[in-house]
Amino acid sequence: MDIFVGTTGRVKDHMERGNFDFKGLKFAILDEADVMLNLGFKEDIETIMRTIKEHGPKDLQCLMFSATVPTWVRQICSMFLKPNY
Repeated sequence: MDIFVGTTGRVKDHMERGNFDFKGLKFAILDEADVMLNLGFKEDIETIMRTIKEHGPKDLQCLMFSATVPTWVRQICSMFLKPNY
C-alpha cells in the first residue's frame, strides 16, 4: 500500500482487524491536529500514534499539521515527535 488515509475510527478499525502492517510505514501524518484533539478524539489519536510508534520502523517520521498550536496540543504532540523537536 502506498498511501492510507482515514478518519480516526476507520484507522482504528483497520488496526483492530489487523489489516495494516506498520513495518513498511515511512510517514505518519495527522492533519488538523488541534481540531481533531479538541473534538474529543484525543484517546483515539493517542492509541493510533502509540501503535504506529510501537510497531512501525524506528526511523518513522511523524508529522502533525495544525493552524494553531496551543500549549495543550504541543504537549500531546511532544509524546510522539522526536525529543529534539
